[in-house]
Amino acid sequence: MAPAWWLTLALLTAPDAGLDHFRADAHGTVGDTDTGPLTNGKHYYASNERDLHLFADDVVDRGGLIVAVAADPGYILAAWADADALILVDLDPAIADLHRIYAAFFRAADDIAGFRHLWRSDGIAEAHELIVSAGEARGDADTLLAIYDEARPAIARRFADLERRMAADDRPWLLSDPELYTRVAEMVRGGRVYSFRGDLTRAGIVSDLGRWLDDAELDVSILYLSNVEQYFMYKQDFRDNMLAVPLADESLVLRTLPGRPAGFEYIVQDGADFQARVADPKVRSVYRVRGLKKGEHLVGRTRFVVAPAK
Repeated sequence: MAPAWWLTLALLTAPDAGLDHFRADAHGTVGDTDTGPLTNGKHYYASNERDLHLFADDVVDRGGLIVAVAADPGYILAAWADADALILVDLDPAIADLHRIYAAFFRAADDIAGFRHLWRSDGIAEAHELIVSAGEARGDADTLLAIYDEARPAIARRFADLERRMAADDRPWLLSDPELYTRVAEMVRGGRVYSFRGDLTRAGIVSDLGRWLDDAELDVSILYLSNVEQYFMYKQDFRDNMLAVPLADESLVLRTLPGRPAGFEYIVQDGADFQARVADPKVRSVYRVRGLKKGEHLVGRTRFVVAPAK
């Protein structure tokens, strides 16, 4: 059963909440048209962050509300954290629709084997049936089917790659541990996962969401930004959006940045420190937050903790 505070959020995000640029449906998806162009002109149906296990010990059993960008990392982090709820944000409408497909599969699959089957070639027929059913409310089943058919091979490869890497680290994860899978599946079935189409760099959905959470006295325990910050300088809309998010005491901001010779550096930062730096006009980019010195570069497949500003 969903916690009472999550029911409050569901009320705030309902169509009659008075914000006409939102659209809520039975799948727990909310859409926003105020987004910029796709990153690199691509749909990132599967994350290329291959070492998420480097965040596992930071988030384990933290609970609370997670806000995450991108396609699959939010589910993986939520499983480790035993999150109460998950809010997913992406500027790509196809990713918002992909989350509807994820929701349909989490609802239908009783276990990990059943869920993985729906992403493999031998599960396409069953997956199509579920997707058609999921698309009935909006009448957009053909759109969802096209996204699934395009995304499925990349997602299947992603899960296989993560399985190898998690096993090498001896790390239980969403698709290896039945308890972790059940945590996320029950969140989805309980209406505690929402997907928003929104742009962190533009005024609109993110700051509105932050104000709603604040009004409802809800706060965010984990904010996952992936590597989105590498693509822009900190402008006022981004600052306003990040400062509007009510971060909990001892909250974490997680991000990645490209490293050398390959992969990403996995960066952990205290939430209060992040917001203090975002509020500082002298901090113009994530690389200032990271504290890179001239000529220094990041090392891929490593974890780094940002020291609080003095």
